[in-house]
Amino acid sequence: MSLYARQIAGTLVLFIIARYLSVYDFGLFSSYKNIAVFCLMFANMDFANYILVSSQANVKEVKLKISLFLLNAINIAILIAIFSIFFKLENHLLFILIVVRSFFDGTFFGLILPYFQATKTFNTIAKINIFYAIGISIIAIISYILKLSLLKFLVLNIGLGLFNFIQCSYFAKINYLLVFNHLKRFYKMIDKSICGYMGSTITDYLYTQLSALYVAIFLVKEDAALYFSAATIASIVGLLSIAQVQKMVPELINNRSENNKKIIIHNLKFIIPILLLILLFMIFFGKILLKFVYGQDYYQNAHLILIIYFVANIFICNGAIWGGYLTAIDKQIEKVKMKIETTIVTILGLLVLHKLGIYGAVITLLVSSIYVSVRYTLCGLEYLKIRR
Repeated sequence: MSLYARQIAGTLVLFIIARYLSVYDFGLFSSYKNIAVFCLMFANMDFANYILVSSQANVKEVKLKISLFLLNAINIAILIAIFSIFFKLENHLLFILIVVRSFFDGTFFGLILPYFQATKTFNTIAKINIFYAIGISIIAIISYILKLSLLKFLVLNIGLGLFNFIQCSYFAKINYLLVFNHLKRFYKMIDKSICGYMGSTITDYLYTQLSALYVAIFLVKEDAALYFSAATIASIVGLLSIAQVQKMVPELINNRSENNKKIIIHNLKFIIPILLLILLFMIFFGKILLKFVYGQDYYQNAHLILIIYFVANIFICNGAIWGGYLTAIDKQIEKVKMKIETTIVTILGLLVLHKLGIYGAVITLLVSSIYVSVRYTLCGLEYLKIRR
């Protein structure tokens, strides 16, 4: 519940600030946020799962690895901020603040989580997550009422993120100085199995976010605002598929093929009709929703983008169900191969359709979503037959 609270609060923040920022500023913020998240991917390439699994949930080892990976993440964030000065950006200070906010908002939380998993202190991290979700929502509301500048909004968010950094580090009793004193010993704790986690993260991000990254870097900020306004609404349905997969995967592990097929079909029958009903709502009332959520007539121009994006998400949700089955039967390597294929499809799509601008990006997303969904489905069906 606390994880969903953070995700929903993050989406709510975007809705609120978009209501008082100019279209250009919202497009600039959304673009920089996507670029920052892409760069910070290298600070946490599924390292949280690697920390937990490679340490076999040994609390002492988990804490040592967390301190190493967090310091590594801080160094990467600092390097991103420094090197951004050498690139052509409209507002370097804004980008640096967004990098810092993104670090506290996502990277740090991801890397500190293994401690709470290893110690099974879920109530503590739940309270921290809920406090953070309420905090960023209050900051967004205050910023809206007082019409604070984007820079002041980011500074307030960074202040909250820093407080959470200190709070979580205190609870987990992370000693960062140990890393400096025993750097060589710490690096010896890392084994080559980390490469699998890194490869899976990179391929997963590339095929899902290349279109957004293209929009953030190459398109004018007004078009970027349209793309990300549609993406924010459409991505909410992703929460539904995440919940289904988290519930489904434990049921599929070490189960008979016939039972697994029933579980998969049951989940698809539950999720797909709901998504189709929401899509129907978007077709007829999407324009009204965009105007209501973002408060400006300009965002109604994102209606077609919203529909295409939503159709893409339906295929992604279908793929997530079959992908959950492949995870349950330990076929992650198959998923990585298919993600690489989909990344190639995405790159080719952007090269062919780039002259269509924002529509080229969203159509490419749709094509890649259909491709990966079909590949996951066919691969899953094949393994259902083999494992009878």
